[in-house]
Amino acid sequence: MFDPLCPGGKVIYVGIPLEPIAYDVAKGQIKEARIEHVFRYAHVFPRCVAMLASGAIDVAPLITRTYPFEESVAAFEYAASAPKGEVKIQIEMPG
Repeated sequence: MFDPLCPGGKVIYVGIPLEPIAYDVAKGQIKEARIEHVFRYAHVFPRCVAMLASGAIDVAPLITRTYPFEESVAAFEYAASAPKGEVKIQIEMPG
């Protein structure tokens, strides 16, 4: 699990596994990996997407900065050191 990870990268476990998961703690420490666990309810994502598509949830106020695709590198550089208060930095795709 840690081999493809960049130093300081993050591993995120989503949901609850049916069986326990073992991992090499030393490999994680060497990579200085951050491990995060996320619980989510099954079948909620499609309902959320439908609510977003219908306009039932307005996410526009969460988008605090938008970059054109051509400035993607600048967008990622900004996001890496974004000040507090920046919620969502968006890249607009052409077309």
